Amino acid sequence: MRQRSGLLNRAWLAVIGLLLLLGGIVAALIALGLLARIATTIGIRLGVPATSSKVLGSGVDAFFDRPVVVVAVGLLGVILGVIGLAWLLAQIPRTNAAKPFRLQDDAARGLTICRADVLTDAVEADAERLLGVADASAVLRGTALQPELALKVTVSDRADIQRLLHSLQAETVARLVTVMDTPLKHLAVQVDVTTSRHTADQITV
Repeated sequence: MRQRSGLLNRAWLAVIGLLLLLGGIVAALIALGLLARIATTIGIRLGVPATSSKVLGSGVDAFFDRPVVVVAVGLLGVILGVIGLAWLLAQIPRTNAAKPFRLQDDAARGLTICRADVLTDAVEADAERLLGVADASAVLRGTALQPELALKVTVSDRADIQRLLHSLQAETVARLVTVMDTPLKHLAVQVDVTTSRHTADQITV
């Protein structure tokens, strides 16, 4: 179970969607001939240029001939490229597993540190012992005071899902909470159901 950048995606998609919506509204107003009327009502005069007229005047050419403007445009392109690359890199799923937990940090009793993968290996082995579970994988996130567990189990199509979820909560997760001596801040369980196929070469009548 890997985390994805859902918040970043939603923010960028909202910005892009808003820009596309505004562009579509302007295009629709132009196609319906309403843009000129709205502009006239506001006090802006819009005229249709002649076919021989230039879209960009000489002042625009002189403006972009300046070295400072060229450098600024180049920097803007680099910044946009870096933002786009960061967005693409953020799409790579990450486990974001927790760092080693400090289960006990007391000068009188000593320091107890446990790696997250040691705990998740025990959780996976415990979950795979349950009836109907074919495979299990777990990821621990957060801190020792606020741990979060993401658990994925693969079960057969004949498994009792409700009973399995209850067993995971009452047995597997309960043992983890006992070991860590801290309740889970968040628990996420993903159940994948596989179709079991049985084949036989011989049939006895």
